[in-house]
Amino acid sequence: MSTQIRRATGTRTAIDVLLSALRIRRRTTQQDLADLAAGSTLQVTCFSSTLGTVRTVPIGKGRTIPQTAMGYLFLTAGQTTWQNRRTKETVTLRSPFSLAPAEKRAASRKMARLDLLADGRPHEIVIPKADVALVTQVWEQQHGN
Repeated sequence: MSTQIRRATGTRTAIDVLLSALRIRRRTTQQDLADLAAGSTLQVTCFSSTLGTVRTVPIGKGRTIPQTAMGYLFLTAGQTTWQNRRTKETVTLRSPFSLAPAEKRAASRKMARLDLLADGRPHEIVIPKADVALVTQVWEQQHGN
């Protein structure tokens, strides 16, 4: 990863939301792509229950479900990695990539649940809707999708 890591357009903090509401600072996907071409690493918020070590949570009567882990997709020139925010476990995603909307909806209206096929393995990810176009374009440009 490059030393210049910056949040992508849809990955926002409370300060970013305030500045955007005051019309002080707004980023676009095109600015993100230009920064990526200039060598920056883009950080996209990404929840997943299938990337990294899968932990299960008991829900009663002997049943378990996979726990969703909060992490980040790091998009760099030619490489995409996912890092678990809590454990810092890192998973390198390899092409070919296929991204499609999932049947289940995301819990938040500002997030998108997607089915990801990377290196022949299926994964389910949840990323900000504002970053879906960026992630799709980056994978098409840099990973030959």
